[in-house]
Amino acid sequence: MTPEFIIGQIFGGIAILFGFISYQVKTQRQLIFMQSATAVVFCAHYFLLGAYTGMAMNAVNIVRNIAYDYRNRKGKNEIYTPVIFAVVQAVIGILTWNAWYSVFIFLGLITNTVCMSFKNPQNVRKSIVVTSPLVFAYDAFADAWGGMIYELVAWISAIIGIFRMRKSAETADTEKRADTASKQ
Repeated sequence: MTPEFIIGQIFGGIAILFGFISYQVKTQRQLIFMQSATAVVFCAHYFLLGAYTGMAMNAVNIVRNIAYDYRNRKGKNEIYTPVIFAVVQAVIGILTWNAWYSVFIFLGLITNTVCMSFKNPQNVRKSIVVTSPLVFAYDAFADAWGGMIYELVAWISAIIGIFRMRKSAETADTEKRADTASKQ
């Protein structure tokens, strides 16, 4: 094992922590911020492992997240933003193609780009259930141990977040109905 490989795996460990936190936040803005921080760490992780498709596509994700945050703050929901970033990721993915298994991160992160445009964090969590297995496959072939663990943690964290937020919404709805009934 080379020092680059070991350091790359350490960066993957840091990304695991950021990833878990990102799927537990409540707002779209917090989710985008944490996903951006995670993408920065993953750029270093993939670079040090020589997994350049993963690195380049995560670099696009950083810019994408900033654009999504700006778009959300302006109250816009135009369709062209995710389409533009999906096309950019497709081009970057093709230009940095490592091997046949690059198709997994290619499909996973392009799908994630479209899903991150959803304003509802619950829908983003649901999309992770689909995209994480694709990126996991890429990580397995690229020997990105931190990436593999991250995708497992992200997948589990997204599922926990789905149920936790659903329960929270159901509790709020029950309390609202009880309050309305008591006022009548």
